[in-house]
Amino acid sequence: MHPSFFNQLLLISQFELKRGFATRKGLLSIVTFGVVWYFILLYPLRFTADVLVEDNGSNQHFSFFDFIGFGSLQHWPIPEFGVFWHIALIIFPMLSVTLAADQTCSDRERGTLRFILLRSSRNRLFFGRFVGVMIIQTLLICATTLSTLALVLTRDVSLFTSALPNLLVITLNLILAVLPFTAMMAALSATVKSARQATLWAILIWTFLAGIISGFAYYLPALSFFKLLIPGVQLAELTQLSGWQTLQLAYIPLLQSFILLAVGRWIMARQAL
Repeated sequence: MHPSFFNQLLLISQFELKRGFATRKGLLSIVTFGVVWYFILLYPLRFTADVLVEDNGSNQHFSFFDFIGFGSLQHWPIPEFGVFWHIALIIFPMLSVTLAADQTCSDRERGTLRFILLRSSRNRLFFGRFVGVMIIQTLLICATTLSTLALVLTRDVSLFTSALPNLLVITLNLILAVLPFTAMMAALSATVKSARQATLWAILIWTFLAGIISGFAYYLPALSFFKLLIPGVQLAELTQLSGWQTLQLAYIPLLQSFILLAVGRWIMARQAL
């Protein structure tokens, strides 16, 4: 591709970062997330991790977490990361739906999209906004994983070296997990006129798509392959894995993101300004 494509992609991504961190609405969202994560970190995450540490130290063959169906938490050598893994797989896909909802739709509604495209192309704008939103989410993911690492070190500083591989694998997996959701919102944002509509359509489409495909797959197991079209279909299976085993499902979000971005690019190219 021409170097100017990447230069404009970078500029549009930088604008998205400024919109996420340097505007009143963006700062309010970041502060709200920070406060919510603070309480999650100090209460459910730390409390559950402490219980896991005590449970592992008791050498019991059957624990409370096995009883409630969360025995996979014990597969992680560092309990804090096991709890964080389960919580993050719920929080970040949900956050992605709201955070990535307004990529191009508000510009179309205000009429500024036509002005932006005088100095750029639809492809550059579409992919630039997508990359910018992904960078914002990556920064949030890194912030939460580092805060979890800090929590681990307050319990035992000697765990620093052994915690780094867990830190890396969780960060990579969470970035992959939010990719298809961000791509889905990019496609929807190119279709509708507001972030609220994009969010509502995302919920409706995801719910009906999951229900219809799961229903057909139940009666016709040969159609279970189509479950791969549902963003986040691998999340339940990921909760049962730990460590580098979690990357064995990386092809699913990558395939979904490729398809959704292709659909979004096609919509963006044909959508009226």
